[in-house]
Amino acid sequence: MNYLKLILFASILLLSFSCASTKYQKSGNVLPENFDEEIEFNTIKTVIIIPAEIDGVPKNFLFDTGAEYSAIDRDSVVGTLVTVGGASNRSIKSGSELVKSFKIGNADFQNTNAVNFNMTELKELIPDFGGIMGQPIIDKANWLIDYPNKKLRVSNQDLSDQTFKSIKFKRMAGFPYTYISIDGKEYMVLIDFGSGTEFNLPRESQLAKKLLKKYKFEDNERESYTIGGFQTINEKVGNLPLVKLGDMEFRIINTRIGDLNEPSIGIGFFKEYVIYIDNQKNTYKLKK
Repeated sequence: MNYLKLILFASILLLSFSCASTKYQKSGNVLPENFDEEIEFNTIKTVIIIPAEIDGVPKNFLFDTGAEYSAIDRDSVVGTLVTVGGASNRSIKSGSELVKSFKIGNADFQNTNAVNFNMTELKELIPDFGGIMGQPIIDKANWLIDYPNKKLRVSNQDLSDQTFKSIKFKRMAGFPYTYISIDGKEYMVLIDFGSGTEFNLPRESQLAKKLLKKYKFEDNERESYTIGGFQTINEKVGNLPLVKLGDMEFRIINTRIGDLNEPSIGIGFFKEYVIYIDNQKNTYKLKK
C-alpha cells in the first residue's frame, strides 16, 4: 500500500491512491541537464517549507519524502479523477495532472505527476501555500539539506564529502526506509520528512506494546487534519532515552503511538543534522 503523508502542527494528512505505481514517480525530467541551485528554506513546526515556482507562479511547498506523488492545491479538481482515502477511512475524489514546470531556482522539473484538490485548511496555515513536493520531484535530484542553518542545495552533482556517514537504506515501492535500533534490536522505519514529529508507531505493532510496558507514556488528545477536515486523535506520547541509527546515537526521542499504518521517523528526528539525499547512488547520509 502506498501513502502520501504529512504531519503539520501535530496533525496528520494520510492519502492513499488507487492506481499507484513507481513508473508515475519516474516520469518527467529536469532542465538544464546540469544544475546546482542553493536556496534558503523556512520551517513550520520543524516541517521544511521550500519556495518554488509552479508554472511560473511563486508558491511555498512542503518537502515530503513520504509522499508518493506531489499534491497541488487547486480551488477545484482538474484532470482524471482518482480516489484519495484518509487516515480516518474517509475519502474524496482528487484530480490528477502533469505539472509542466516546477522550478527551484533555475532547476526546472518538467512534466511530473501530481494529484490536486482544495487544501483550504493548509492554506490558512502556510502563506502562499502551493502544495506538497513528493517523490516525482525528489527522486530526480540530489538534495543537501542543512537543517540547522535552513539552507538547501539541489543538484545533479555529488554534494557529499568524507565527513558524512551513510545510513542503512532500502527503497521499497519508491519510498525511502532505514533501520533504527532500540534496546539492541533493529526495526525498519519509513523516512518521512513530511512528518514534523520524531518517531511514530502503530499502536498494534509489537514494538509499541513492548515500549508501552517498559517506558512511561501518557494519553494525549489532539486535533488532526486528514481527508475531509479536522478530527480528534487519541494517542500515547512518551520519550525514549536512546535510539540508534547505525553507530549514531539519538537521545530523548519523542515517540507517538497511535492509529498509524507503519513506523516512521520524521524530520524532527534529524533536526540537528545536515542531511544528504543521494538519488543517483540511492542512499541517505548524515553529519552534524
